[in-house]
Amino acid sequence: MAFDRRETILLLVGDFLMLVGSLWAALSLRNLSFPSPGYFEANFVPFLPLFFLSLAIFYIAGLYEKQTRPIRRVMGTRILGAQAATVAIAAILFFVLPLSIAPKTILVLYLIVSVLAESAWRFYRMNREMDDGAREPTLLVGSGPAVSELHDEVNGNGRYLIRFANRVDPKGLSQRALFKAVENGIEAGARIVVIDSSSPVVSRDLPELYELMAEGVTFLEFASLYEEIFDRVPLAHLDAGRLFDSLPKHRALYDIAKRAFDSVLALIGAVVAIPFIAVAAALLSLEGGAPFIRHDRIGKNGRIFRIVKLRTMLFNDHGDPELQKKNRVTALGRVLRKSRIDELPQLWNVLAGDLSFIGPRPELPKIAEVYEREIPQYRLRHLIAPGLSGWAQIHDYDAPRGSADVARTQKKVSFDLYYLKHRSFGLDLAIAIKTIRALLSFSGT
Repeated sequence: MAFDRRETILLLVGDFLMLVGSLWAALSLRNLSFPSPGYFEANFVPFLPLFFLSLAIFYIAGLYEKQTRPIRRVMGTRILGAQAATVAIAAILFFVLPLSIAPKTILVLYLIVSVLAESAWRFYRMNREMDDGAREPTLLVGSGPAVSELHDEVNGNGRYLIRFANRVDPKGLSQRALFKAVENGIEAGARIVVIDSSSPVVSRDLPELYELMAEGVTFLEFASLYEEIFDRVPLAHLDAGRLFDSLPKHRALYDIAKRAFDSVLALIGAVVAIPFIAVAAALLSLEGGAPFIRHDRIGKNGRIFRIVKLRTMLFNDHGDPELQKKNRVTALGRVLRKSRIDELPQLWNVLAGDLSFIGPRPELPKIAEVYEREIPQYRLRHLIAPGLSGWAQIHDYDAPRGSADVARTQKKVSFDLYYLKHRSFGLDLAIAIKTIRALLSFSGT
């Protein structure tokens, strides 16, 4: 079986040993010699709480969840984010608490070695699971395009530890018919059932299906597995109750820390950016016209604010379709856009609290009105502050520009709501790294 308690315990013990080994390796690299028992013990004791903190953050990051373990590509990113968060906390504790060591270099080496060691360990275990039991035959219960998308992705890609041996469409099935279909799938060899509980038929028959859990059958929620594989939520299968359970009310400390980080980083960035902004503003003034433009955008809780940018077009058309026909990007504007210098004044919006560095892209009020009418879940993205970069920006390269495009925006919203549900320091770090990569390669949205 692909998922059991023994495998979880083995992962837990292996993770702990990898962390201890990473400290030993970091000390060896730091001193270019193997550490003596006394020297290792002197560092091991202060690091011991850090090891347990790492395991706790691994758990929070979902590294022990059943639906995470079939998916190889999320593992490295989650380990990096979890260990970076752990080391950041450790750095604060080591220099605040009256400890006998202040391991600056060792912490950096430990971060690098532990991420590599943990990733190698996890991929090794995945390969062993694959070797021991091949791909676990799984039953998929659900209907709709998103269910078909998940089915085709899993069965068409060998990187997952599961494969869908059969699929049951619950639409129109009678009370006993769904139970019988699932029971037949289990008798045919399926020991895992991926089930769409948002389906009215499935939710009706859930009490009966629970009986099968006592027989050792593992049930996975379709929406959760879909999110893990595609990094976005299936909008048509979105469970409002579960979404509200994962909203920011449980992340007060995260919100405070993120706002503090935004303010400090924006202040540092503004000091560096001022010379570039000043030169660009002077050149734009020589071209004629105001160097800065301000656009209305929808912010947190639907509040309208004005975003500040350097002008890259002939004039500010305020998103008016008729004026857009007469407008165009200037030669200097193309350079400013390509280099992203035109967006540097938005650091002021971050300082003011209108924007965050990471969050959903802010939208024009007129276009947002269209999306709020056509996409029922769209307004949920306004529960958090918009950002300069975000989960949708680094994934959805087909994001709409200019006029409203409901079909393409639905996909973008599915990424935004994924971020809303799963936002964390680890996810923010992953977005930041991918954003920097996109900036350096002059790509992305």
